[in-house]
Amino acid sequence: MIPVVLITGFLGSGKTTLLNHLLRDPGMADSAVIINEFGDVAIDHLLVESSIENTVVLQSGCICCTVRGDLVDTLDDLTGKAARGEVPPFSRIVVETTGLADPASLVQMFLTERTLAERFALRAVVTTVDAANGAGQLDEFEESRHQVGLADVLVLTKSDLATPEAIATLRERLRAINPGAEILTVVQGHIAPDDLFAHAARAPTRDSGDVLRWLNDAAFAAAHAPHTPTGQAPSHHDKGIQAFAITLDRPVSRDALRGWLRAILSLRGRDLLRMKGIVALRGEAAPLVVHAVQNVLHPPVQLEAWPSADHTTRIVFITRNIPPAALQRSLDTLAMGNAA
Repeated sequence: MIPVVLITGFLGSGKTTLLNHLLRDPGMADSAVIINEFGDVAIDHLLVESSIENTVVLQSGCICCTVRGDLVDTLDDLTGKAARGEVPPFSRIVVETTGLADPASLVQMFLTERTLAERFALRAVVTTVDAANGAGQLDEFEESRHQVGLADVLVLTKSDLATPEAIATLRERLRAINPGAEILTVVQGHIAPDDLFAHAARAPTRDSGDVLRWLNDAAFAAAHAPHTPTGQAPSHHDKGIQAFAITLDRPVSRDALRGWLRAILSLRGRDLLRMKGIVALRGEAAPLVVHAVQNVLHPPVQLEAWPSADHTTRIVFITRNIPPAALQRSLDTLAMGNAA
């Protein structure tokens, strides 16, 4: 399985600058980068070594490819070239989205397209946010808020163009929208690939992954408060988006959990930006990890053992216009029905 990193962010938020610096780093030599147009990333400045049918190989060893048709076709074309020896082999793919894209559709694609799901694993969503103009973009554009809500890592760019007070206010707002994401501050896109990707917690597998860091439920519990830590009320533009955690101290059956998840995703999937959880199963010693983006559920993973002494079911949400109390009541009802 080849790991895939999505880099998203609103128009002018610094994706191009970030990619330029990543592509120059020797740590990206075994990487393929899929972008929308070569002109969006200054390829001429990156010392092109060779060009093969819509694909260029840089002197750093990186492979750059444009989206031709749709992403599935582009990935097929790229992996085919690598298999035939036309381009160097790669062990990581970075996909840059357009500035107006809602990354949810791409996340779902890697889960629902069988040809992708069998070969690629989505590693992380990285979202760039303009420190100088990000607050206004969050106010005006829902796409910007969704890009923040789906991020595993938020990269705060152009920090040299904003006041410390403005940056602090923006960081608090980003934490309120997505408390589970790491926030990094960069200037002129300067960050090493290893430093960037190290801040994205890996989704857990049966026998690996730091599930507690990935879940980060304590951050969601702290975020679900009437005011931000600074004492200021959150922007009215963000009021529809809420981040919160719900818990349950009793195990549930697999069938009951399956029905609950199916109901939530079918009835409110469009407003469910992201859900992550660790669930105690009735009659089973190890928990189940669940993860959904809108109405698409990742294949659940059962761990080999609980990661800590706390065996409470904990599920974190980033939603749009879904009351936390309603989800908590539905989970409590599930447990009561399960006990009966």
